[in-house]
Amino acid sequence: MGAALHLAHAEQPTPASRNRTKGKGSGGETFADFARQVYSDDRATPKARELLLAFGYATMVAHSEDDQDVHAVWVTARRAMGVTRTGREWRLDRAIAEDAPRYSSGKDRSRRVCAAPRLRPHPDGPDDFRNQQGICGTLADWENYALEKQAGTGWHRFHWFCKRHLDHLARVREQLREPNTLAPEPVPNRGGLLASYFDSDWLTTYRHRLGSPTWEPPVYGISADDWPTPGVEQIPPRARLRLAALDGTLLVETPSSHR
Repeated sequence: MGAALHLAHAEQPTPASRNRTKGKGSGGETFADFARQVYSDDRATPKARELLLAFGYATMVAHSEDDQDVHAVWVTARRAMGVTRTGREWRLDRAIAEDAPRYSSGKDRSRRVCAAPRLRPHPDGPDDFRNQQGICGTLADWENYALEKQAGTGWHRFHWFCKRHLDHLARVREQLREPNTLAPEPVPNRGGLLASYFDSDWLTTYRHRLGSPTWEPPVYGISADDWPTPGVEQIPPRARLRLAALDGTLLVETPSSHR
């Protein structure tokens, strides 16, 4: 993938002036190039794409990298995304919170079918999933599961059991007890895109948007580009533009302040 943008740390010195044309990023990258990168990134949700494009527009089109007013850039990005339906919160601020790096286990209620072995064929015939998979298949209660942590990623897999097979549940839980203690911390699978495309003091920004001054990023890093995924080639480092981060005063402005 090509070059990306850079939101510099607030404490970093102003970079040396470079000759650039408006709408271009690092290495001559245009906003159109940047947008293509964002839309081709399978990791990005629709809201994450909005967020990245808002910052990209504010940095590459609406404002010059060499002569940026920090407040103006963030106001532009916020206005580009607009406010929430209630009008009480900037959608950009909420999207930043949702981009905080994390692991989501995907504990889906719709998939909680009993995995105990099937002893007799189900009368619905050989094509029925219970016969094909050789499982009980009865809907399990929400709390009746055994959690398995994958050895390579720490990702969670849920094995469900119905009330008739609680003995199976107890055995599987016991079998998984020791392997689960040896599994690594789960590799994040959500968020971390802002740090992939931009460079800034994202730790402070995430903490503020999450309302948690003690929040810490995963041990794998704050950028999604740094997270290992089995079978997926690591994304190479990106070239970045510079943009100063907001200070504490500007972080708490309200949507009505810049309408």
